[in-house]
Amino acid sequence: MIYSFKILQRYQLSKVILVVLLLIVLVVGAVPGYITGKWSWKNTPRITNFKDLRQIREEGLTISDLPTISHQKIRIADHNWLLQKVKQDNQSVILLLLTPNGPKDKPQVEWMDINGFNRWKTDSHQRVKFTVKIAGNGNGTTDSEKQSSNIEARFFRGWTNQQTYAVMQWYAWPGGGSPETGDWFWKDRSAMISKKRVPWVAVNILLPVEPLADIDPYLPQVKSIGEKIQASLMKEAFK
Repeated sequence: MIYSFKILQRYQLSKVILVVLLLIVLVVGAVPGYITGKWSWKNTPRITNFKDLRQIREEGLTISDLPTISHQKIRIADHNWLLQKVKQDNQSVILLLLTPNGPKDKPQVEWMDINGFNRWKTDSHQRVKFTVKIAGNGNGTTDSEKQSSNIEARFFRGWTNQQTYAVMQWYAWPGGGSPETGDWFWKDRSAMISKKRVPWVAVNILLPVEPLADIDPYLPQVKSIGEKIQASLMKEAFK
């Protein structure tokens, strides 16, 4: 009983320390602006590469080794998405990409919007991780001259009466990506302390598979597509 109580005390202490650290981060970023009259939450820094993000939505994303078959803007919920079809091994793969349209846009309920748009059932949910490295501004390709992104994504099976898909989803940003809106939120708030913002793109990969097929064998293929998309975003949108 005493041992359990000590564990509970340590757990509560850890939670208190975490909350205090988060408050310090917020206060350090907010107090200077408050004192000078330039309230940082009111005068939010702007994402500087809106032009590049809009160009992706208008013209599609150029992806190495994945030729574009077609691309168009479609309306999903209250947002204009890019629907792009690419070719891999004589197979058509569907990409759905959403870029922010203004400084107030942030990741919110994109995955729910996609579910509603496709009207599919889902199962076999899991999390997958992969790392993308591309050459930096230098001419070499050593580790110190590479840009790196560590990605965590959702991977699941989605199906309707007509088609089954192996699906991968994540919010991409410079240096990483995650399917959780909260992960982007804290990255963005941390950047705001330095008067910067974190651009993002919601990424959906839909790989058609056999009706109700096991999707695990398709994971390497979908992950490969995801790596190429993240690399292209690092070059075109997050440069």
